[in-house]
Amino acid sequence: MAMVAFPVGATMMPWDSLMPAMDSQPVQPGLIAMQAIPLGNRSDLPHLLGGAVSAGKEDDTSGASASDDYEDQDEQPASGSDPRSSRRKPESRRLNLGKIPMAPGRLTNPGMAWFNKQTCEQLQQQLSEGSDISSALEALIGHVWDLSRHPVGCRLVQSAIERSSQKQAANLASELQGHVQEAMTSPHANYVLQKIVTHLTWQSCGFVAEELLDSASHFARHRFGCRIFCRLIEFHAEQKPTLMLVEEVLQEAEDLCCHPFGHHVAQSVLEHGIDQHRDVVAETIDRNPLGYARNQNASYLVERVLSSGSKYQESLLSELSSSLVDLALSRYGCYVARAVVDHPKTNRPLELSKLTAIRHELNKTKHGQYLLADLGLGQKYGSKKHVH
Repeated sequence: MAMVAFPVGATMMPWDSLMPAMDSQPVQPGLIAMQAIPLGNRSDLPHLLGGAVSAGKEDDTSGASASDDYEDQDEQPASGSDPRSSRRKPESRRLNLGKIPMAPGRLTNPGMAWFNKQTCEQLQQQLSEGSDISSALEALIGHVWDLSRHPVGCRLVQSAIERSSQKQAANLASELQGHVQEAMTSPHANYVLQKIVTHLTWQSCGFVAEELLDSASHFARHRFGCRIFCRLIEFHAEQKPTLMLVEEVLQEAEDLCCHPFGHHVAQSVLEHGIDQHRDVVAETIDRNPLGYARNQNASYLVERVLSSGSKYQESLLSELSSSLVDLALSRYGCYVARAVVDHPKTNRPLELSKLTAIRHELNKTKHGQYLLADLGLGQKYGSKKHVH
């Protein structure tokens, strides 16, 4: 981490003096055991983006879907009950931003010695009650970038953007100009960028997309950066800089579809992008439907193309139907198999007969048992009786 240079004669402010009420012990990372969850409860969202995931194909753990609302860090990512989704921290291990200090060196502005938990709570209260919004916003001017990188400060900035006028919010957002790429990789500032994109007009937030040009491929695959791409596509898909970003990332569409974070961007394109860009993703999936259907991340996209009414829908459905048995036996392909059986253009009795013929094999795995149960052919795993 780079050292911060203070003016001659300046006094380094110890963290205890800045955040006296905070506990100095950070939360230790941990891995959470994955629970088997019914297919029927799966949340098929695309936007995450945004949670911690492991890179890989068939046997890795996927990131959260990109359609989540990332306003609240404690609630993001909400990956639903899909076992493809990322492992999440239980309530006891989720970050309590009121007790976790910022990393040393993060508070780069000596003029921010005023910022402590009590001050932050007072400003939050002013913004929430609307009692004195102007004075609260005035206190933030000149400190937005530093606050945005702080676990508590970023929430304060988000509240300020939400509750201020467009002009006031634009003034706050302008302090992030020139810092977009750094903010994209920040676990806190990325939320502020998302708030800027979703709450401000294009005239006020367009700089976010402009600063990402020629770097789109990298940031679309970043665990935090993919979220900003999803927001830009969702709210400003037809703006020229956004179109240029999407065209840039789709030059590597095959890798994007299989990437643990990049596939959220591809799914946003399918849901909110222009027709030309949707066809690029759909055509990519159609070139190797069985391979993508078996992939942990791309399987979401296969389901989306099947339900999108794309011109590739029928050819994709035909190819997947002919490989239904193989899909049903696959850990991630079983989700696509269910989508094929439930598709309105499918001969459902015929497809169910294929799965009934391999019921014994499906009952050997949890995902197979859930598939049978969701289709009305068996009982869920863990019940007292199992269908054999």
